[in-house]
Amino acid sequence: MASSLRATHIVGGDVRYKYLGNNQYSIRYEVYFDCLNGNPSAISSDGTAYIGVFNGRTRNLVSGYPKLINRQGPKRVVKTNYNCIVVAPNACVDQYWYEMTFTLPPITGGYYISFQRCCRNGSISNLIDPGGTGANYWIQIPDSRILSNKKENNSAFFKELPPNFLCTNTPLKFDHSATDPDGDSLVYELYRPYTGGNTNFPRPDQGANGNLQNPPFSQIIWGLNYEDTNQINGNPYLQIDSKTGYLTLTPTKIGQFVVGILVKEYRGGSLISTTRRDYQFNVQSCVIDVVASYFVPTFICGFKYKFQNRSTSAQRYHWDFGIDSLKNDTSNIASPTFTFPRAGVFKVKLLAYKNKCVDSFVATVIVVETLKPKLPADTIICPGFKVTLTSNIIAEAYKWSTGEKTKSIETGAEGWVYLDVYSKICFWRDSMKIVVDKNKVRGYGDTVFCHDDKFLHPIGADSGMKKYTWSTGETSRIIKVNKSLKFYVLGETNNRCFSRDSVMISQFSPVKVVINDTNVCTGISVRFDSKNPAPKFFTSWSTGEINQYCDIKIPGIYSVKVTMGLCSNRDTFTLLNYPNEFKLGKDLRFCNKIDTQLTVSLPNAKRIVWNNENSGISYRLVQPGKLVVSLLNSHDCPEKDSINVLLFPNPLLNLGADTALCLSEKPILDAGSGMSSYIWNTGSNKQKIIAYDSGQYWVRVKDFEGCVSYDTLNLIKRKDLLPSIIFMPTAFTPNEDGRNDLYPSNQYQVKGSFYNVKLFNRWGEKVADYNHPDLNWDGNINGKPAPEGVYVFIAYWIGCDNEKRSMQGNFTLLR
Repeated sequence: MASSLRATHIVGGDVRYKYLGNNQYSIRYEVYFDCLNGNPSAISSDGTAYIGVFNGRTRNLVSGYPKLINRQGPKRVVKTNYNCIVVAPNACVDQYWYEMTFTLPPITGGYYISFQRCCRNGSISNLIDPGGTGANYWIQIPDSRILSNKKENNSAFFKELPPNFLCTNTPLKFDHSATDPDGDSLVYELYRPYTGGNTNFPRPDQGANGNLQNPPFSQIIWGLNYEDTNQINGNPYLQIDSKTGYLTLTPTKIGQFVVGILVKEYRGGSLISTTRRDYQFNVQSCVIDVVASYFVPTFICGFKYKFQNRSTSAQRYHWDFGIDSLKNDTSNIASPTFTFPRAGVFKVKLLAYKNKCVDSFVATVIVVETLKPKLPADTIICPGFKVTLTSNIIAEAYKWSTGEKTKSIETGAEGWVYLDVYSKICFWRDSMKIVVDKNKVRGYGDTVFCHDDKFLHPIGADSGMKKYTWSTGETSRIIKVNKSLKFYVLGETNNRCFSRDSVMISQFSPVKVVINDTNVCTGISVRFDSKNPAPKFFTSWSTGEINQYCDIKIPGIYSVKVTMGLCSNRDTFTLLNYPNEFKLGKDLRFCNKIDTQLTVSLPNAKRIVWNNENSGISYRLVQPGKLVVSLLNSHDCPEKDSINVLLFPNPLLNLGADTALCLSEKPILDAGSGMSSYIWNTGSNKQKIIAYDSGQYWVRVKDFEGCVSYDTLNLIKRKDLLPSIIFMPTAFTPNEDGRNDLYPSNQYQVKGSFYNVKLFNRWGEKVADYNHPDLNWDGNINGKPAPEGVYVFIAYWIGCDNEKRSMQGNFTLLR
């Protein structure tokens, strides 16, 4: 049973009320169920309905409510909206109604009447969770005591029920207007429907089945891409005329769509009540022979209009433009142009024929009489002046290009000015152009004379004026003047626009300024005098000073400008320091010892002081260090100069003691590193040489400080100085006992001569190869002890006598 109560079957509904007198109101609910897809058990369960009444001020449920009301009906909805449909879609809607009488005495805020029920059809396309969304059909009864006429209200009610289905790509043409028994003003809108109840409590009754929702009530949630102004897929989309209630739509998508339509009642300019209809449109694909339709403008602006036919599949047409007094107000053209005889409201009917089927489309159009505003001709005005423009006709509204919305405006702006006059939503325009005469008189000949002579100078004004008048009384464009004065000229254009300009003639005595170039000692400040005293003269120096005098210490090129009135003169001058005349010269460098005489060679030098101690033109230098000399030059300018006196030791050089050596030896003589140059008696300029022969060798070296040293060496070569025969032992014992551990250890003493010993094992494999007598075999091969046994040696050497020798034999390795 609970599942049946939640079953989706609600298509729509609305509510209205009628005042019966004695505080009694007749309430009528009309509810529409899906008789094709709706659950029969759910439809049966709505044989009764719980109707709630809420206090309009507190928003609480009034005591004694909700009340259970019995249902009446059903009445099958068979309106199709289409005259020539060939195959109608499968759709079924039943209308039920609940009627009751409630006693509702006047209270502050009035009453809310509400019927809440869940759930809607689960197949609805434009809702989020449609099968879980309920419906709430409610209306407000106002407090009659606050109404303009203090009279109880009767709600407006819709005259017709929408069709039970719509066809895709086929225009809907439906008069959804309402009737109001009280004659109140009605305004139509689309709105977002409300929801009530839920899947757990589908029939709220203030008991086991849940509580009614209190005002303000919640509204449905639109699905993606749907909103209050776009409730159903269409092109053109769903619209309702706010004044006539005429509903138009051409649906483009198959589905079921919830739509909300309301009508507002206004009395005395105030909103007093709203009637809402919440309805489900079933959109399906249809087969239709012919559909009559045309674009319905809200207003036709002017009497002549071309109608836009939107009919489909028609073979021929017939128009009737609704002029009762005319019989020829018809046309058989598809999209005719018709001229209405007057302004007014007309019902225009279009018949579309195909074979034996005819469809009609009737709409009300409002013809608005053409208004023809007329502005003055294009106008030229003078700068600062304004013109007054006034609409020549009385209209509902005015809009000027200046933004003003009055019948008359005053403007001095240059450019196009237009006026729109409105009747309903129609407007008509006229325009004019305002040109500002911007021509201005411009004088020329401004002159400054910087002399005391008499003059006669021409001045004038640019051409283009109709008339010229000078402050001298002359009326020529060009005049001559002979005095220092401001002269004014008044110009008048062809449009009688006036402007004034001036020409200034000024005369001043000449300005003289001469500043001589000056040379001084360094650091001395010089005061320069422009010789033009203030306040008669204004003096400006390039240093930034603005006095008659300027003190300058830094050498450079400077300028001075002296002004009297509009005349000025300028001079440029140079301040220079006397150049230095004295220079000690470069730093002095000495080797090993300093003892020299220094002399100042500057003519006319005075007060010469050496190192702040010794006076005089000469000075004996014996110590290294900084040498400072101060004096007065030929211009009596103090000068000071200094040099560094450097002392360096001679470089160290030692070739060694005289010596005797073997004839075979070729010793290397080394003069030491780090010198800038070497000179040997052999002619070599290298650091080292080889001494091949006996005799005396000498070398002269110079270091990088320029200091020199000299040394000699005597060499005597003898062939008998050392033995020329070597000894090769027959055995050795590499056991690390400190005796005979190495081989050959032959103590060959001739150093620097050729020497080579090769050792082989008994298989002819080389185990050692030495080129110096200090190298010996330790009895290991690749880090491992060689085996005991007999080994072979071959020796080559040059003896002390410079003879080459060789020897070979064997030896034994013992452990």
